[in-house]
Amino acid sequence: MSTNQNPEAGASQTPAPDFENKRQLAARLCVSVRTIDNLLVRGLPHVKLTRKLTRFPRVAVNEWLAERQVRRG
Repeated sequence: MSTNQNPEAGASQTPAPDFENKRQLAARLCVSVRTIDNLLVRGLPHVKLTRKLTRFPRVAVNEWLAERQVRRG
């Protein structure tokens, strides 16, 4: 067993990636890529690697969305 493997993860489980591209994030949120572009303007957390290459940290995006969750009571 190498030191890079996570012993807690099952053999059939693959860990979720730390970063997603725009299409992956859109698919996970069930929205269009255009909606992701609009959310970027509103402060969606992202990492701009090059002029055309943007990645979205999964944990930061989940926290950002949780802060904006509408609670009705």
